[in-house]
Amino acid sequence: MSITRSTYFDFTVYTFLLISTIFINKYVLSVLKFTYPTVFQAWQTLIGAVILKYLTVKKKLDVSCLDRSSATHLLPHCVFFVGAIVAGSKALSRLPIPVFASVCNLPLACTALLDGCAGVGPGAGASARLLPVTAALLVVGAGVCTIIVDASLPFADSGYSWLLAHVVFLTAQILHARVCDPRYTEFDKIYYSNIFSVVILAPSSLYLEEAFSALHFQHRRQLRFYAGCACSGVLGVLLQLWAARVRACAGRVGVGASGEPGGAQARAPALARLLGSAASVCVFPSDHQLGLAAWLFVALNLLAATCIPASAAAGPDHAPLDDKHVSALNV
Repeated sequence: MSITRSTYFDFTVYTFLLISTIFINKYVLSVLKFTYPTVFQAWQTLIGAVILKYLTVKKKLDVSCLDRSSATHLLPHCVFFVGAIVAGSKALSRLPIPVFASVCNLPLACTALLDGCAGVGPGAGASARLLPVTAALLVVGAGVCTIIVDASLPFADSGYSWLLAHVVFLTAQILHARVCDPRYTEFDKIYYSNIFSVVILAPSSLYLEEAFSALHFQHRRQLRFYAGCACSGVLGVLLQLWAARVRACAGRVGVGASGEPGGAQARAPALARLLGSAASVCVFPSDHQLGLAAWLFVALNLLAATCIPASAAAGPDHAPLDDKHVSALNV
């Protein structure tokens, strides 16, 4: 019974953090129209770096020391992280949340297809891999069709170009995690990625003159803007930490009788995106100007993604948080 309660608790917290983070970011980027991604993400990752540094100082979480060799191993992950958050901000500011969430299932689907082709997917036999591979094909097909039927021309100036860049960076992160030195935990990657983002995005905002433009940003709901920026930073780093916990717990569950790893925890990301997309229709009603065909493909994508265990995307060589890291994230 305790395992069931823990599973529901992990899923509930993860869903709350994911939906809250996406909704607050959407509110700041689209409703308040703060269209300066380098400034916005530099602020978010600065808050994240401060929180993570506080946790390390208080010995709540440990981080591996960074030398020249480890920096070489982690640098690609940090670069992919920066590219993903900047492109994601640009895409989220221009596209409805259901479209954004559904296309973000593509990295999970692509890695599931790669595992299926290589014969290293979840489960012991081919029959156990049939459902994830079939669902992955549906996710990829529906995602591509959503872009085709809804994308406007010129494509380079649309939110879909940024969304595809976001997907490419996320997929690169997943694949790089499989070849990265396994001694580095997910917490190490989260910690150094946030610091690297601040180092890169802060001067970039000055070079691109977004920082100077942001100084003149005024909105009649200025207090809500400040509150939204602060909440997005705090919730963003909490989401990163809790997502690592969910993946670690899903890996601990292992492969069950059905041949599916991790149970409900392995499906938490897809289920959370599905619930968030449904709720966004009520929260942002004016932002959902999609055709019927696009809605059908989005729904098919979101539903099919729930059949793909997210633990499969991590791969066999992905280093999750260890016992000390997972226990430190208990509340």
